[in-house]
Amino acid sequence: MSSLGKLNQRAELLAHTLQSDGGGGYSDVWAVIATVWISIAPLAAAERIGPGRLESKARHKITLRARSDLSVGQRLSTASRIFQIHAMEDAGAPIITLLCEELP
Repeated sequence: MSSLGKLNQRAELLAHTLQSDGGGGYSDVWAVIATVWISIAPLAAAERIGPGRLESKARHKITLRARSDLSVGQRLSTASRIFQIHAMEDAGAPIITLLCEELP
């Protein structure tokens, strides 16, 4: 990506964590660790019939500024969409490309 001006969508970077439930146990939560500007480009989509329902997968390439707290397994959430980070490209570069799957 040659221009940072194409980072035109705001998203929250989410990390999986355990949060105390106040009763001695813990709940799985996705905590916001940063707000970032991203660019989203579709890569592929597939549909198949699963057990009793139609299942779909949409893969995207998401670009953002490099961050030291970014890792595979985290999520990005826009106002209406959630993406699971599966892979990172260009590690060490000022701009990082993520391979993500859009979650239902």
